[in-house]
Amino acid sequence: MPGSCLTPLKSSLDHRFNIFIHLSFSFVNFLHMTLKLKLTGFIVGCLLFSCNTDTKKNASAPASDTVRGPAAKNVMTADTVNKPELVTAQADGSLLLTAENGKPIGPEIKYMPEWKAFGWFTAADRVEWDVDVIHPGEYEVQLEWSVSNEEAGKEFLLEAKDNRLTGVVGQSGSWETYKNEKVGKIKLSADNQKIVFRSKTKFDKGALLDLRQIKLVAVK
Repeated sequence: MPGSCLTPLKSSLDHRFNIFIHLSFSFVNFLHMTLKLKLTGFIVGCLLFSCNTDTKKNASAPASDTVRGPAAKNVMTADTVNKPELVTAQADGSLLLTAENGKPIGPEIKYMPEWKAFGWFTAADRVEWDVDVIHPGEYEVQLEWSVSNEEAGKEFLLEAKDNRLTGVVGQSGSWETYKNEKVGKIKLSADNQKIVFRSKTKFDKGALLDLRQIKLVAVK
């Protein structure tokens, strides 16, 4: 009989002990989940704060693709400035009539420093050079120019006192391609004189050529 009375008591204790163990594990799991959630929230908060700080920094600073340094000054060297002056013989006796030392005259003609040439050369424009000729005689004329294939073919005229040379502006390939070629001969007298280059062809539209220089070489 005593043994039979203890059996229900033992069963009750076992049941309560199981409940206690179950509740303990549940409580531990609850604490574990709570800590995990708090830790996750802390990490997310830190990340958001970091992103927000970077965004503010980027907003206060100018965008990298819009930051520009000061524009470089367009400084021209001495050989890219049009300064009409008296042309004298070179060491080899030749005469260089360039866009830098010639005087442009006319409604449209302009000096182009990036090309060291006269451009926008119309039928109403011309270039004049004051030239000191020491050695009279015949000179070979070398022309350096550029012209588009569509505008090529017009006649030019080179005048020195009563002497003249006429020729046709040949193709150079394009306005950006310069060509140097012998175009004829002209006689010069020993004197300080004016040499003029202009168009012989009369035209209303287009241009004669872009003129970089004329080199006169004495014929021996």
